[in-house]
Amino acid sequence: MRSFFVLFGLGAILLTIAIVVRSGMLMRENPGEPINAAMRQALAGVAYQWSEADSAKLAREYPGAIETPNGARYVVTRPGTGDATPQKGQLISVYYTARFFANGEKIDASADHGGPYNFVLGQPNVLPGWGDALHRMRKGEQRTLILPYWLAYGEKGQRGKIPGKVSIQLELELIDFKQP
Repeated sequence: MRSFFVLFGLGAILLTIAIVVRSGMLMRENPGEPINAAMRQALAGVAYQWSEADSAKLAREYPGAIETPNGARYVVTRPGTGDATPQKGQLISVYYTARFFANGEKIDASADHGGPYNFVLGQPNVLPGWGDALHRMRKGEQRTLILPYWLAYGEKGQRGKIPGKVSIQLELELIDFKQP
């Protein structure tokens, strides 16, 4: 009889854990932020900065560029239509051309792959700076987006293709967005 209560108690605990995890009741507001207060404090001391050359080029060529909260800059080259903007979890369709910001050398383009690039907004399969920019775009909008290295390929870059700590310039056009 005693083992029945122990098993029943363990089962209730597991069921409670499963319900809490599945429902997300205790999910943190910002899962990318460390739980540990000491780690949050240490990371808060990291202040990313544009390189001097990139800062000079931004000031010279994009003086009216809008800065996002994460540090990316953009210029709207053609306004979009409507008031709706993409939301996390929606299927996004964009045309893009990526270039090194310093010298304009082309890295990649959606046209090289046969058409628009489709992905789910909020998934980790695109550069971190894209999400920040796309959340504010309207259908049909075109913009020049300049991503600093920390929102592009990071400190290490991409082996054999992109060196570390390089800023990227993207020409983006938001074609469509919808629920997947």
